Amino acid sequence: MRTVVSWTVNNMPAMNTLVMAVLLVGALAFGTMRREVFPEFDLEIVLVTVPYPGATPEEVEEGICQKIEEACRSVAGVKKVTSVAQEGSGFCVFELQESVKDVQKTLAEIRSEVDRIPSFPELAEDPKVEQVTLRTPAIKVGVLAPPGREGGVAEEELRDVTEEVRDDLLGLAAVSAANIQGAKEYEIDIEIPEATLREYGLSLRAVADIVRRENLELPGGTIRSEGGEILLRGKNKRSSGAGIAELPLVTLPDGLVLTVGDLATVRDEFADVASSNRINGRAGMVISVDRTSDEDLLAMVAAVNSYVRDASLPPGYELVTWADQSIDVRDRLDMLVSNGLQGLVVVFVVLALFLDLKIAFWVAMGIPFSMLGT
Repeated sequence: MRTVVSWTVNNMPAMNTLVMAVLLVGALAFGTMRREVFPEFDLEIVLVTVPYPGATPEEVEEGICQKIEEACRSVAGVKKVTSVAQEGSGFCVFELQESVKDVQKTLAEIRSEVDRIPSFPELAEDPKVEQVTLRTPAIKVGVLAPPGREGGVAEEELRDVTEEVRDDLLGLAAVSAANIQGAKEYEIDIEIPEATLREYGLSLRAVADIVRRENLELPGGTIRSEGGEILLRGKNKRSSGAGIAELPLVTLPDGLVLTVGDLATVRDEFADVASSNRINGRAGMVISVDRTSDEDLLAMVAAVNSYVRDASLPPGYELVTWADQSIDVRDRLDMLVSNGLQGLVVVFVVLALFLDLKIAFWVAMGIPFSMLGT
């Protein structure tokens, strides 16, 4: 220890250079440091989701969940599997053991086993396998409709404007996730008079089954050739009322095909909900901008606020923000800097009163040196 102290005393230029280097590197690192209120952590959980439109929970359990559990039983590192079967979809939650070092490797194994399942129901959609990522809200953006504009057409226009705003936010370099909250789901209403059903020997259930069977997107296998592989896929899924109206419904004895639109009234509607969004007394929708543990909260909020200030919207529409989580971070950073400066001044003044000014200065400089050095 004496040797080290003696060397530092006798090599002041080297020590001054070291101090300046620590202060410079610390100042640069402070600007790139992740700033957040609470520490983030990764969830060692893999989620497998399979949509199964029109299926009952019992059908989902038998056709989806049980098959996934059986297929992934041999995957190493899985601590617990929780399956949930609900109407129209099923998902399995794989909780990994703490000893698993490479979550991505286990994720790839689970995805491989799920992709090899050959006997999913015909109407089941492609499974989605992903690691659960913890996202925390950064700021909320409200899209306000023009005053006095409500109803079906106005709501559809509000939904379109909100989706455009969400897409613009996702286009920002600092934003990776923006989700619309509380919006009514799209639905397609098909109304067929009872007399028409009797005339063509149909029932509402039969019509629903035909539409479900015709409105599909299914894999068709692979064709191998000398030039490579060709993936076949049948794409006949319609997402609008106009598309559903074109689906064939009845074939007459003379070969004439009647479509859904020929026999029924097809409308694009919104699902009924028990509540509605009001922002500042006006109809509106909410976009939640979320962040992950490796994203800078302050940079994200600054980018969102800049977009809100400069956004170009249709006449009468407005954007507002609230729930800005960066305010707490800025307050705590300001408090940290303020306390550090106050401590530096107090230490310098007290030591200057009883000791030499030079000693007081260098002891006080130890505070920013310690902060920037760590």
